[in-house]
Amino acid sequence: MTSFSLVAMLDGWVREAVALHGDNWPAIAAALEEQLDLLGKDQRAELSSQIALLLATSSDAAHSELH
Repeated sequence: MTSFSLVAMLDGWVREAVALHGDNWPAIAAALEEQLDLLGKDQRAELSSQIALLLATSSDAAHSELH
């Protein structure tokens, strides 16, 4: 599974969890954990890497706009 596919899958899981649970954040987190548990070790590592990259990129962009 490609990095893009994993991030798209996570996006779908988040949207589905929010649609089902509204603003009940503990329920959303639990639903996401259930989905993440279905991924293999390598897929979890790749998804984690992609999330870190997205956060770093977003953080860099936000900091550059402040200067």
